[in-house]
Amino acid sequence: MPYYPALSIFVLSLLALFVKTSVTSVIQIISRFRSRRFLLPEDAALARATPVASESAFVQRCANVWRNDVENLPFFLMLALSYVLVGGGPDTASTLFSSYVLIRYAHTIVYLRGLQPWRAILYLSGMAVCWMIVAAIVLRIIKITG
Repeated sequence: MPYYPALSIFVLSLLALFVKTSVTSVIQIISRFRSRRFLLPEDAALARATPVASESAFVQRCANVWRNDVENLPFFLMLALSYVLVGGGPDTASTLFSSYVLIRYAHTIVYLRGLQPWRAILYLSGMAVCWMIVAAIVLRIIKITG
């Protein structure tokens, strides 16, 4: 069985991002019940409420965080896994992967609080980390094939 020195760091990053998205979901559900505003009739019936045309602004913000995660996390995870599979080192993986995870946690907090320019800065920081992973992959491939 091949040994991938950075695999455990990848798995921990994956788990941390799963926790983050799960917490966002729980926050959205709690907020929906607190506001008693439900779009779907079956959800409204469950809460003994009347369906509404739009959810609360905070519930919509939670949905935007989810959408942003769905648009961005898969790219990070594919890049991070690629780095692991080319035999990337655990020190670099630890620095890059944990940086990305921390940035995404901070991004979620500022997104939920509606803080600009911090949301944009954190988004761009996450993208910069992804580009650093790309560079690390290319350098690793050059070293392997060199």
